[in-house]
Amino acid sequence: MRLSSVPPSAFRVPRWLVGALLLALLPPPAGAQQPDSLPKDSATLAPVVVTGLRLPSVRELARGLAGRTAALTATDLDARGVRSLADALEQLPGITTSDELGATGQLDVSLRGFNVSPVIGLPQGVTVYMDGVRANEPGAHEVNFDLLPLEDVERVEVVYGPSVLLGRNALGAAVNLVTRRGASPPSRELEASAGSFGRYELKAHAGARHGVWDYYLGARYEREDGWRDDTQSRIGTLFAKAGLLNHTWDATLGYSGADNKIFQAGSLPESELAQDPRTNFTRGDFFAPRAHLAVLNAQRIVGRGVQLAVNAFGRTMNSEQFNVNFVGEDSRQRTATRQAGAAAQLSGRLGLAGRALRWLAGADGAYQRTAVRIFAVPPTGPESLTESVRTNEVDLGVFAGANWEIARSLTATVAARYDWIRLPLEDLVDPSQSGLNIFQRVSPRVGLTWAGLRGHEVYASVSRGFRSPAVVELACSDPSSTCPLPFALGPDPALRPVVATNYELGWHFRGPGGLGGLDASATVYWTAVRDDIFFIASSVTGGYFQNIGATRRAGAEAALAWTSRAGLRLYANYGFTAATFRTTAVLATTRDPAGETVAPGDALPVVPNHRVNAGIALPVVRAHAARPSVRVAFDGRYVGRQWLRGDEANATRRLADYGVADAAATVTWRSLELRCMVRNVLDRRYENFGTYAENPTRPGNPVERWLTPGLPRHLTVSLSTDF
Repeated sequence: MRLSSVPPSAFRVPRWLVGALLLALLPPPAGAQQPDSLPKDSATLAPVVVTGLRLPSVRELARGLAGRTAALTATDLDARGVRSLADALEQLPGITTSDELGATGQLDVSLRGFNVSPVIGLPQGVTVYMDGVRANEPGAHEVNFDLLPLEDVERVEVVYGPSVLLGRNALGAAVNLVTRRGASPPSRELEASAGSFGRYELKAHAGARHGVWDYYLGARYEREDGWRDDTQSRIGTLFAKAGLLNHTWDATLGYSGADNKIFQAGSLPESELAQDPRTNFTRGDFFAPRAHLAVLNAQRIVGRGVQLAVNAFGRTMNSEQFNVNFVGEDSRQRTATRQAGAAAQLSGRLGLAGRALRWLAGADGAYQRTAVRIFAVPPTGPESLTESVRTNEVDLGVFAGANWEIARSLTATVAARYDWIRLPLEDLVDPSQSGLNIFQRVSPRVGLTWAGLRGHEVYASVSRGFRSPAVVELACSDPSSTCPLPFALGPDPALRPVVATNYELGWHFRGPGGLGGLDASATVYWTAVRDDIFFIASSVTGGYFQNIGATRRAGAEAALAWTSRAGLRLYANYGFTAATFRTTAVLATTRDPAGETVAPGDALPVVPNHRVNAGIALPVVRAHAARPSVRVAFDGRYVGRQWLRGDEANATRRLADYGVADAAATVTWRSLELRCMVRNVLDRRYENFGTYAENPTRPGNPVERWLTPGLPRHLTVSLSTDF
């Protein structure tokens, strides 16, 4: 039966959106700032300066942490028309997206062979922060990208490799989102978009500073029918921030809320995909979260050259995930999360042996209460509760770091972090199944940075990070008692934490300042991983987690950008990733009831070896008097072949490589901006995710390749105005 239209939001989205629109329409003061018409390609920003810290407001005091970083500004995000953080990160080298869930707002991200994804059960190796608050969910460490207000983000910062200062679980990278605040002159903007597949979007924001106070308010509402059957979605976000900036304090209090419902199509058996890629094989799957987050950030000078920064937050999230299953009963999972935490950080600068030494030290803690209930949903009759578990997790950490200019143009870095995690599991259906896990570890980092030639920097670093097992992984790790999906939770044999040791060498060159110049960088890395955690699918609806003795991610990244004084911009970046098993292991797979044996050198699935981005943006007509400006841009990306999930032994054929091109044109006239974007302009047909599973609709339930088709050509037109 075809599902009805998406129900209205519990936020009463149209009302609060109208309020935001009215605020944006208030009469503006004279001299309002005009939008920046020159987009920046930040894929080649300096790879040596760490701008993301546990508390982002003091980022400028911890430079030289010897590792690759990159950043995307609000202009970058807007120019490409990205809809989620996953979509935004794809612009950077070494990052690939895939679509396991069949929902454009819930893409998976692979960064240096580590995952960050909304998929429960996929081992996560990347940590995401927003204004100093960890966005990874406590239950499975997944990240729900649809809850992040990307349209209200000032910049996205990526710290590659294990991040000691940003916190635990950052094996491949840490991503830090810094949201906007009000400024002078005031800004007010309205934007309306419409496009293919019945999509429309309304956005509004307003911000200003009055004396020592500032404010910012943003709202977004989006609806879409979806290009595949029964994949409609509704996304509504609200963001607000009030700030104080005087001679004593720099403080902000922010709120972020979201109320969404996203229907998911998932993958298709290859036989069905060939007939019609728009088919939804399990109609009715959906994810419906509602989240609220309040964040306080403040900093002040407390002594000569010493700065104190504090952060406190509270968060609630209630979600419902419904899964339609051909094998077994349908299931409904309801999750309720309550989180609170705080952090404090001191930083400063002093002299040591006549050289500058920058230092910082701090501590953070969080309490996370998660309750999960899973219901079996039979074709007829009432639902029945099958699982009910609760955790009250406590996370504590201390960290310190310093970089010292040991010689002219040579800086040494030392940093370390200690984490203590208490993770109990309480089974409310069968108390005998309750258990307790405690993890603790020190994560160090050392590095050197040399800047002896003008415009050039060379760095080398060694760092170590760890990831504690998630609740879902700990509760589903017994191969003799596999878990049905979503998961049957219980105190299975304890998993060991994942430990990653990263070696990195890099170079960066930035040409002379001004509008024109060259920006180039290159990095090589080697990450040895011990006790990696994998979900082993033993049937179409069941499996378990287990540690793998050793894996490795090694590769190289290069980026190049050039901007002329006339506004022409060219960029290209490349990422090579070799993610392999380094030990022999026997894994369960739906391809073979006897399992499969992986050997050292076998490639990890869903990690392409090669990834290329390239693009050009050029002004066609320059603004002059009453004449509008016109700017066009073309972007392309190539993704290499990758092994399917469920073929860790690399025994079958890989997912085909593919290339996709996008085009955009922007017309700016006075306070109006009209943008037309065509994604996949050549209408290339491709698949970006693959796995193996039984096809219960065919005689004998044969095991087939299940693939997710990529988006076909689609158009978006938006009109915005500043006041």
